[in-house]
Amino acid sequence: MPTSAGSYALLNATKVTRNAPIVERLLDAGAIIVGKSNLSEFCAFKGDGLIDGFSPVGGQTKSPYVYGDIMLDEGDLSPSSPGGSSTGSAVSVSAGFALIGIGTENDGSIVQPASRQALYALKPTLGLVTAEGYWRVSKSLDTPGCMAKSVQDLAAATEILLNPEARGKLPDKGYRAFCGTSFEGLRLGFLDPSLWRFPPDLWVPSLEAKEQHDTMYHESRNRMQALGATVVYPVKLPQPSELNNGCDYTPYVVNSYEHEETANEFFDEYVEQGSQVQSLASIVKFNTKHAGECLPKDAPDQSWLVKAVEDRPSDEQYRDAFEHMSTIGRDQGLRKTLDEHNLDLVIAPMDSPVCSLSAASGYPLANVPLGRYRLKGELSRPFGLAALARPGAERTLFRFMSAYEANFPPRVIPEQLLRASDI
Repeated sequence: MPTSAGSYALLNATKVTRNAPIVERLLDAGAIIVGKSNLSEFCAFKGDGLIDGFSPVGGQTKSPYVYGDIMLDEGDLSPSSPGGSSTGSAVSVSAGFALIGIGTENDGSIVQPASRQALYALKPTLGLVTAEGYWRVSKSLDTPGCMAKSVQDLAAATEILLNPEARGKLPDKGYRAFCGTSFEGLRLGFLDPSLWRFPPDLWVPSLEAKEQHDTMYHESRNRMQALGATVVYPVKLPQPSELNNGCDYTPYVVNSYEHEETANEFFDEYVEQGSQVQSLASIVKFNTKHAGECLPKDAPDQSWLVKAVEDRPSDEQYRDAFEHMSTIGRDQGLRKTLDEHNLDLVIAPMDSPVCSLSAASGYPLANVPLGRYRLKGELSRPFGLAALARPGAERTLFRFMSAYEANFPPRVIPEQLLRASDI
């Protein structure tokens, strides 16, 4: 199965020799693959100004919940944005084209678009799923994961993707064995939503949006407590700004250092020898040579690729960045908060940069659909709750998600699908 990462350099100038292991596992399990979906080009690691859901090959992916064009005057993650980078995977499920969407996540790329399409989604613990045969930015941050309209579908799909060793540790029914309807016994720590919002360059929500979001967030917390969960509020995590080490944002340093080697391994192992493009450096050259197609007005910048090839961080910068990132995300972050309060999960607004702490730690992260904005008198996009767990605690996330699905209103269906069903 060919892959393009949304790039004409991969689509037109390479030929893959075999499927990724996760594709083979899906086919062996009887999955019917109905298509490849669009994404933010190169998993949103190309250059400055890339719009979520846009690639030169696929154009602009739009949310089935939002009418009209994507308006970025309010920020890159304004209400009209479908989120990214696994945009097409989420939209294809919410729009009814597929039961399951497969995406990859470095920092929010599965759960953010899933939140905006009212889906259940899971980014597994780093290393639980084979990270080969697909385009990724970094070995240390990227992992595949699934999105679905129901928790049972999500559980079935996720266990198919698992490495054999991880799958062998589950019961015969897999993750579905842990799905139930009760919050009893779960210890949940909730972040304060007023302290966890997107930075201003991504979205500055109006007072109306804040009130709608925070009301539903606190109502969900109270309802879970009433249904038997032990709730601790508020709990604290380091802000993602603390991932900065001096002037350097450490996940970016790690990505920039690892990207060329990671990309070139993909070419060595999965691309036919003699293909026109066989390295990250040759992608940069191909893009420059074919700028009309590869560097269009909506994605004209490839500075991140250029830096990964020509100005990679030093070994010392990488080691310092990786240590700082892991310390903040894991040691002083999720592990500390989970241990201090003896929590099963940390719950947070998905409309926040909390995904960065999952990225920095390698801990698993799930989304459940919470609500939908009504802004300026009109229905807008959905939004979700983030749930973060200890490494290897996916079974706890499925227990939480299934209890949530059983006790909270069903996910919102796009109006266009409801109208189509009446025809």
